[in-house]
Amino acid sequence: MKILLIFFCTACLFFNGEQVALSHQAETDVQEDIQWYEWEQEAFDRAQAEDKLILLDLTAVWCHACHVMDQTTYADPQVLALLQSNFIAVRVDTDQRPDLESRYRTGGWPTTSLLLPTGEILFQANSLEPEVMIELLKEAKVLYESERVDLREEADQLWNRVKEHGQTNESPSGTLRSSMASHSVEMMKREFDLVNGGFRDHPKFFEPEAIQMALSYGFFEHDEELIDMGLTTLEKQVALLDPVWGGFYRYAEQADWSQPHFEKMLTVQAQNLHNYVRAYQFTENTEYKYIAMRIIDYVEKFLVDPQTGQFFESQDADVRDQDGKTFVSGAEYFSWNSTHRKARGMPLVDKRMYTGSNADMAWAYLHAAQAFGKPMLKNRALHVLPQIMMERFDKETGVAHGAMGDSPRLRGILSDHIRLGLALLEAYRATEDPNFLQNVESLAQSTELLLGDVNGGGFFDRPRSPGNLGLLKMPTKPARENIQAARLYLDLFHLTNNDEYRLTAQRTLQSVVTTPQPLPISLIGLAMDEWFRAPVHIAVVGMSDDMRTRTLLTEAHRLYCPGKMVKQFDPQNGTMKWGEIVFPYDGKPAAFLCTDQMCLAPVSQAEGLKGRLDELLSVLREAVL
Repeated sequence: MKILLIFFCTACLFFNGEQVALSHQAETDVQEDIQWYEWEQEAFDRAQAEDKLILLDLTAVWCHACHVMDQTTYADPQVLALLQSNFIAVRVDTDQRPDLESRYRTGGWPTTSLLLPTGEILFQANSLEPEVMIELLKEAKVLYESERVDLREEADQLWNRVKEHGQTNESPSGTLRSSMASHSVEMMKREFDLVNGGFRDHPKFFEPEAIQMALSYGFFEHDEELIDMGLTTLEKQVALLDPVWGGFYRYAEQADWSQPHFEKMLTVQAQNLHNYVRAYQFTENTEYKYIAMRIIDYVEKFLVDPQTGQFFESQDADVRDQDGKTFVSGAEYFSWNSTHRKARGMPLVDKRMYTGSNADMAWAYLHAAQAFGKPMLKNRALHVLPQIMMERFDKETGVAHGAMGDSPRLRGILSDHIRLGLALLEAYRATEDPNFLQNVESLAQSTELLLGDVNGGGFFDRPRSPGNLGLLKMPTKPARENIQAARLYLDLFHLTNNDEYRLTAQRTLQSVVTTPQPLPISLIGLAMDEWFRAPVHIAVVGMSDDMRTRTLLTEAHRLYCPGKMVKQFDPQNGTMKWGEIVFPYDGKPAAFLCTDQMCLAPVSQAEGLKGRLDELLSVLREAVL
């Protein structure tokens, strides 16, 4: 085996990025014979004092291959002896430490890395069998002992480049073009799997933003081919829906969505719930509503904490015994009926509750509540979001990644900030409660202070700190989180008319498009389409206690129109003005469909809203032509 030096790949991480709490050691397969350190100063101090390489095991509670490796490779006596005598072993839970995952994961889970004593990457692989690990450890020890001076020099060069880049004072200057959205669509069409749906061959992962882009852009541009791509993918990927308990498995190995990996992740449920709700709103096909409700059924039964109402992180694929050994594989277990499953035991539920994924699920619940008329879902979300803000948000240190009982409580992670902000904005849209908007604005200000790049635009993935270890010292501005941040600040601008939010969104997008890192095609297309396409405004004018007003308002929220803004105006509460438009009131409730430039004649019946929206979109398309 030839060990590969990948310092230059590591340097690429300077342009990439991503988020924690800790321990729940009893829920993982930690081997008592290995002295596993957490990612902490003590591990690095010992590695440097003893001049030893670090073996970093990036693992996950739900990861099947991680459990297998624990029961084989890390239980092998020769591996144990090599690790104990020649290496410092560090284990990191990927859900607890997304900031480390973004810098050290390669391929999938587990990621097995050999690091210099200061944390730079020497070698990486995924799951390793005992004999391969033994050979790797022996070769790495010999290599380091013979070439440590050169390796340290390369590490120093890496940090010099990081320092030089960090001293730039250039403002973001990337040009934003509306054609970027259409270019994303062209690439999606080229990558689309005509037979099986989805936008890759295999393995088949969910690509929620691609579906959202297909439905949204297709809706506005009347692109039937694109719409069909989104709906076809939603229909084909149902192969990964658990037919007994509901909920979606994590991914499939084959192009036809077969050979699932049976883990069930909270974020996967939230993303899919959003898109099946969108599909139902768009088509009014009740099959999409049925699938969405099967997701909700699963989450309510397995992933809701009965004490706090918050959401658990995941459920394992396999049933394992107390020693962590697989008792029943996921492939066998999930082929059984409910009674048989319960009789054999339950796959482990990871009961940690993380900010970002809880925000994702709360947002999805609010979306489903509006589309399906389910107050329980709205109430659940409106309970979770204020709870998170109260317990985990601090203006000076940001949002905590984990719940109160977890440690360490990682704070100020960009992904948590943005996902929570987007969910709070949805809560404001659903309720028009100004407290939610105030929460978002406080969060936005904290995000800029803690993570904003004042000179270059955009946001770093975590706060800088002299105590950061290894590649955490490398400032990164991840594309995905920055694009989502731009969308959040753009939404804030539309809701508040504060130009500072629009400027932040613009600088963030400019920073993203000029950064030499791969861009998520569908997500950048969505952001560019939203940047250049003014949102539709639906103003509902009428007395709040009038049933006709409430019916119009309900239908306005239910109507499919991506990015729409719905607002109620009660004649008893002062001037009925939105921007520069003042709405008349003749004693009867009415809904006005507008852009920032024009309004159509009002609608007094809820069933007339869709037709008036079609009319507005037709006018807008003709204006473009």
